[in-house]
Amino acid sequence: MSSRNKKPLAPVKPAGLEMIFFYGCPHCSHRVPLLAPTQPAMAQCDACAQHFPIVPVDEKTLRFMKTMLANGRAGIDPDFM
Repeated sequence: MSSRNKKPLAPVKPAGLEMIFFYGCPHCSHRVPLLAPTQPAMAQCDACAQHFPIVPVDEKTLRFMKTMLANGRAGIDPDFM
């Protein structure tokens, strides 16, 4: 099939929503991204490879944000609808 016969793809809407939190590494100050940690844990810096404990985020707040943003659907740019 040639590229002329292919239909252009329509833009895809978000299928979900996740929140990334940044934690400052106490060893090198690098910002370490973590995907909504809801339990106390040890994080590892991707810059210096040192481990450090993190404070978890509130699960109720995460659920609230996901609900308010309709799990990502409410964050769509209206110009693309």
